[in-house]
Amino acid sequence: MFEDLLYSVNLTTVFVFFLVLLFVYYITKPPTDIPPFPKPVLPIFGNLLSLVNKDILEYFRNLQNEYGDIYSFYMGSQLMIVINGYSAIKEALVQNGRLFSDRPTNFMSEILNEKSGIIFTSGDKWKEHRRFAVTALHEFGFGSASFEQNILEEAQELVKIFEEQNDQPFQTKGIVNICVINVISQILVGKRFKHTDDNFRDHIDKLIKGATLLGNYFPGDPLKMRYVKEISKQMKRWYESMVLEHKNSFEEGSARDYIDLYISKARSKEKEGKLSTFSDTQLYISIGDLLIAGNLTTAACIQWTLLHFLHFPEIQKKCFEDINQVVGRERLPNVKDKEHLPYLEATIMEVMRVYPLSPLALPHSVTKEVLFRGYRIPKGATVLINLDSVLRDPSTFKDPDVFRPERYLDADGHITKPEEYIPFSIGRRMCIGESVARMEIFLFLAALIQRFEFLPVEGERLPERRGILGIIHSPVPFLIRAVRRS
Repeated sequence: MFEDLLYSVNLTTVFVFFLVLLFVYYITKPPTDIPPFPKPVLPIFGNLLSLVNKDILEYFRNLQNEYGDIYSFYMGSQLMIVINGYSAIKEALVQNGRLFSDRPTNFMSEILNEKSGIIFTSGDKWKEHRRFAVTALHEFGFGSASFEQNILEEAQELVKIFEEQNDQPFQTKGIVNICVINVISQILVGKRFKHTDDNFRDHIDKLIKGATLLGNYFPGDPLKMRYVKEISKQMKRWYESMVLEHKNSFEEGSARDYIDLYISKARSKEKEGKLSTFSDTQLYISIGDLLIAGNLTTAACIQWTLLHFLHFPEIQKKCFEDINQVVGRERLPNVKDKEHLPYLEATIMEVMRVYPLSPLALPHSVTKEVLFRGYRIPKGATVLINLDSVLRDPSTFKDPDVFRPERYLDADGHITKPEEYIPFSIGRRMCIGESVARMEIFLFLAALIQRFEFLPVEGERLPERRGILGIIHSPVPFLIRAVRRS
């Protein structure tokens, strides 16, 4: 009798569970007028199980082959619209830029960034603070000759640290990140940090880990969510300490850096008695955004290039020969040398094509319901811009999987760039520091190539050209030898 009762209870449990699943599926059933999507779309999980142990970029390439340039994807219950191909991306971000310029409201924007900062905000708040950031950065020489001097000083420091490795294998990641971030830190917080500053190194490590985890965060992963939130809290405390230090020594009319300009702006708004978005929280998050934007992409590009030199020593040799002929060994290469070093520029361009620094860009959202290429995109849907689909399009880049810098050089050896070459995206949300990032990448790499030959670890296999896909697409850490040129 007990067994019959237990059997009956089990059947009832299964039946109720089945009914619950049917109900959940019914109320979350995907609409039919959105872009096509892979099936099945499971209740709660959506298409997440399809991604287990898969390369998301390869998975998206397969979906593009099956469904075309626009398709949908369910990240749990969150609808994602993926736009592929240059024509569709340009139509969305340029021709319909106002409609596609928002950021989605999600875990990152609400919990981590408190709907603040520059990267993950939208609407008037984003416009106001983006405008302020651009103005403030340029006031302190962002992109100018003085800024170039900052880069050259950090490039010299990077060369010195590489020399200290004494031709022994080492990892470049932490060293390069610190030098690159030090360039912008002088404008943001008015000082550069020493490589021996353990507190600074610890916070930069956390910044990188947070950016990596956020980029591959899946809904429903409580351990990762808790870890990312803890990193976010620690970083915020670090920003708070720097802002407090500035407030305690602030003098109106004598702005020393970005933080001082922000404090002045916030107090001016307060005196006027107007509602203002210039809050302390907004400042903290903006500092983090400006440290990430451009700087981690710059550092990742430098690391990808060094990794490629191990696989393509003939390309490294050609870059050095050009630098040696144009610049020599008596001084560091500068921005004026760039036009005379097209092969190095072409090599950097090819690195950013084969391994785009943010292959899915940062997520967009639509400001209202949109009819796009015959499909309905609901208001609030997350829109992913698949730059990888453009940069590996064989109709533009012949043999897209082949690493070939020469594809950007014309018959006279001058740089030629196709319209479809968009590693920093396009439209209203494109990277505000693209030109500066290109300057930094060129100057750092030129200085390193001038002084060192980069070689693999003796007796070991070449490190794989594999990436970690987060907010930034960076190479898996690898060992390298920097051998001083005689």
